[in-house]
Amino acid sequence: MESRMKERFEALGMRWSRTRERGATAVVVALCLLLLMAAAAMSFDTANLALQRQVLQNITDAAAQAGATYLPGDPAGAIAAVNEYAHRYDTNLNLTVKLLCIVPSTGSTKQVAPGNIPAMCDPGPYTTYVCDTVFCDIPCPPSTGAMCNAVKVDGKKDVPFYFAPAIGIPSGKTGAVTSVSCIRSCGGTVNPMDVAFIVDRTASLDPTVYASMQQGIKDALATMTPEYQFVTLGAIHKSTTDSKGCKTNLAAYSKTTTANGDARLGNWMPLDFSNNYLNGTLTSTSRSLNTTSALYQGLGCMNQASQPWGTHLAAPLKAAARMLLGNAGNLGTLDYARQSILPPDALPVTKAIIMETDGVPEETIGYNGTVGSTTYKDTNKSLGNTSLTADATDPTSGDPAKGEDGCNNLKAVAKNAKDAGILLIMIGYGQATTGAHCNRDGSGTMYVDDVLAAAATPRGGNPLTPSVSPSTCAIANTDGDNYFCAANGADLGKIFRTAVDQAKTSKTRFVKPVPGS
Repeated sequence: MESRMKERFEALGMRWSRTRERGATAVVVALCLLLLMAAAAMSFDTANLALQRQVLQNITDAAAQAGATYLPGDPAGAIAAVNEYAHRYDTNLNLTVKLLCIVPSTGSTKQVAPGNIPAMCDPGPYTTYVCDTVFCDIPCPPSTGAMCNAVKVDGKKDVPFYFAPAIGIPSGKTGAVTSVSCIRSCGGTVNPMDVAFIVDRTASLDPTVYASMQQGIKDALATMTPEYQFVTLGAIHKSTTDSKGCKTNLAAYSKTTTANGDARLGNWMPLDFSNNYLNGTLTSTSRSLNTTSALYQGLGCMNQASQPWGTHLAAPLKAAARMLLGNAGNLGTLDYARQSILPPDALPVTKAIIMETDGVPEETIGYNGTVGSTTYKDTNKSLGNTSLTADATDPTSGDPAKGEDGCNNLKAVAKNAKDAGILLIMIGYGQATTGAHCNRDGSGTMYVDDVLAAAATPRGGNPLTPSVSPSTCAIANTDGDNYFCAANGADLGKIFRTAVDQAKTSKTRFVKPVPGS
């Protein structure tokens, strides 16, 4: 009896002990699961947060570079490009975008270095800026006329957690990331250039538009650095020197003395390269145009007049290319002096032609040999060709009175110039932007604006696809290539400044933001 009761009590105690052990095990397992979830939260969610921060940094970097490619000509487009690029990856991502004008600092005194606005960029009147010992960041409003050279993008993001919600932590923050991308001069890198302007002064250009074009070139010169950037000027049609010494005087013609008059004796590029078109020095706070320089004087006295010959495009382009290559003019002497002062980090010299026209090509000079006749033709057809090595500049390919031959000559000279390393920037106005045929009678399939766009297409690619003129000037001036057009005289004046900046290196690069900018 006693032994049985003892056995029952022992069995009951064992079952109670086992039940208590199972309850304790459940508590231990629960605690272990909680610790496991916390460990997962600490490892996986933390790693994912770091990954998302890097992704955010990559997006801001790429978005900043996308925006910088629109500068300086389209500040509003730069901001739109940043947001558009970022939203491709995350439609809910909100970035803070700021445009800057980045210029060199004076160093330890941390001031804006003189002589860099508007040569580097131009934020307009400014009172706020932040400098370190290398750069100064100046806020640059996306307004008309502002010339910004950098995009600053700030971003941050809330990242939902996968495991951490189990311990009451639903999400984490990446923290702020910043990217600054600037273009071209980029705060101080010296960009030596040789630039040849070619402008159309035929009678079809309204005098007020012509004056706007002249002022536009002056405005462009004000953004340049004559110690490193040399400039020359040519015009359509040829120039001769008048009795007052104006070297860009429109060449004369005669109906009574010779079949060709004096037009054949003029020059497409009558001025030497200039490096004294601005007053002051590199350390000057601001620099004004040197009104006594040959370049300024030549630009001012360059005249318009009615003449019986057509619009030449290939011939002045060839003459400008020969000057840039040192086959004519004084460039070699100037460049020798420049090389002695260029800093070690200077970029290679950019050789560029900026050519503006409002005409359909018809490469003719002189009358047909009958005194008093109004029919004209090219009677010196055998003297030149489209090769840059030939001294005579007037092309001979095809019939010079036919526009399609004139367009083909332009494309041939443009190809030779680009093959020689010259950057071509074409600006169309008037008939050159309206879809006019190369042939005045409307026959053929070639259009002047497409030919200008093709001529401006940078060398490279395999095969190279020539640019085609867009449907509007607004599109043409923001699509990133080297063809621009002007819808009116005011736009024509502004484009030269944009074209000069386009001639500077178009590469973007990242810079470290100045703290507090």
